[in-house]
Amino acid sequence: MLKGKMVFLRPVKRSDLQNFLKWFNDPEVIQYVGLYLPMTEMAEEKWIEGLAERARSDTPFVIEAIEGETTRPIGNIGLHQINNKDRSATFGIAIGEKDYWSRGYGTEAARLIINYGFEQLNLHRISSSALSFNERSIRMHLRVGFKEEGHQREAIFKNGRYYDHAGFGILKDEWKGL
Repeated sequence: MLKGKMVFLRPVKRSDLQNFLKWFNDPEVIQYVGLYLPMTEMAEEKWIEGLAERARSDTPFVIEAIEGETTRPIGNIGLHQINNKDRSATFGIAIGEKDYWSRGYGTEAARLIINYGFEQLNLHRISSSALSFNERSIRMHLRVGFKEEGHQREAIFKNGRYYDHAGFGILKDEWKGL
């Protein structure tokens, strides 16, 4: 478990299912992520059940906002496609509770998971991406130290049109230098 001043990152539990269904069936939330089909309860249960099998390549956490003595689940974050040979992974984040957008919770959670990846998992490189119209995500990536590495032109079809996919990366030495 990882703790900052504003957020606490903890492993996913079965009881998170209802929050995931709420967040990932909200059109306003999913416009910024790769999902395009409705999230079914059965599919999400299967994903949660499979976490133990994927533990070596997938480290998802729930982001909880610290509110005094209590916490509230507001999203999820993780390092995925962990490759031990190349010491690389892909970063992903979604703040599902819209009241917590643009308030620094995602940025702090990103810093915690990136530090975890470099310091605990001994990664060398973490990659990420964002849809070109997701200005909040692009700003967050740059704020935490990711470098923009390029665009895949018109790679993602959302809301009736194609959008560019922006690619980002950060290396362990760059992280240590921040």
